[in-house]
Amino acid sequence: MGRARRPEDLGDFFLTPEVLKTRPEALLAGTPELALESSGTSGHVSRVYLSRRELEYNARQGSLMLGLYGLGRGDRLLSTLDLGWGLGSVLVERLVRGTPLFAMVVGRVDPEEVYRRLAEYRFNVVVSDPFWLARLTEIARERGRPGPLKLLIGGGEGITARARAELESFWGAILCMTYASTEAATILAFECTHRAGYHVNEFDFCVEIVDPDSEGYGEIVLTTVSRSVMPLVRYRTGDVARWLPEPCPCGLAFRRLSPLRGRLDEQVSCAWGNLHPEFFEPLLREVPGLASDWQVAVYERELTHVVQLRLEIDGDDAARERAVQSVLGALERARPDAWLAYCQRLIDVEFAFFAPGTLRTSRKLLRLVDERQSGPPAWVARAIAGVRPR
Repeated sequence: MGRARRPEDLGDFFLTPEVLKTRPEALLAGTPELALESSGTSGHVSRVYLSRRELEYNARQGSLMLGLYGLGRGDRLLSTLDLGWGLGSVLVERLVRGTPLFAMVVGRVDPEEVYRRLAEYRFNVVVSDPFWLARLTEIARERGRPGPLKLLIGGGEGITARARAELESFWGAILCMTYASTEAATILAFECTHRAGYHVNEFDFCVEIVDPDSEGYGEIVLTTVSRSVMPLVRYRTGDVARWLPEPCPCGLAFRRLSPLRGRLDEQVSCAWGNLHPEFFEPLLREVPGLASDWQVAVYERELTHVVQLRLEIDGDDAARERAVQSVLGALERARPDAWLAYCQRLIDVEFAFFAPGTLRTSRKLLRLVDERQSGPPAWVARAIAGVRPR
């Protein structure tokens, strides 16, 4: 029997997200001391177990990234990544311990609060999700920029080229994105200051692109190298990217992944976490007159993510208004975190109404679509009935 020397030698063996959602304890190879959970908003969340030593090691590796950005004594960093069950602020809080930075890790606070404190604390580096950075930028545009920044660091989701350009132009700072996940339990890859793809942390991960298409795009599959409590072998992330073959101008030898093209499933990462179609089903359950077909799209208006609900309802304006109020009421009751993000204007909600039987143009109707790159199609724009009703 031949020996497996590389992950690829395992053939068609893969770990799937269902394992981490339904029976993660089956993967334990050591005694866990803490757990991290995904930000999923439907069904079972993914769970990864670690030792404290592993978390501290991951943080030390992450602090090397800040050094590559040229950050040091005199720089002042603020992180507003979510402080909950997941990775976010837990990693950053430990990461900055290995640096001489002045740093505050405050969790997901209202951008209004941060705007009032930017000048007071003289922060010049801000770490957060792109949708949060976009909202802070909108506030600063209205009231005046409190000062230039040195660096923006984004995580949690991708960003469009247009949104990146607007953020960088306004703040006079570059925006570098990171690619992290609960499953990786750290930063799997990061952009250097050239912002030309993600450099993979090949000290701690073996990354494959499986089932690539003619352009080289395939699913990102990771194998952990340094984890002992819950190692992962050929874990299918569901994210789609390709390798960038040309060397990076920065000179780093790590291989680079392209920006993520999307996901294999109907999942969209935004201010409401990792959305699945199941997130919306309870919100639509009591909508009067709703037909069986519906669709939700996430797109970008200016710098704001918009969740557009496309509903089939046969009725007049009063029927549509009842549908709007039913959805918003259910959102407030069933998803308080999502409602708070909506009230803080981190995300917007929009409704488009259609006659029954008109949404489905083929056998399969995608319930959740990501239109952040393309924007809504023209046939949808004509049907919009209202924007973020109050």
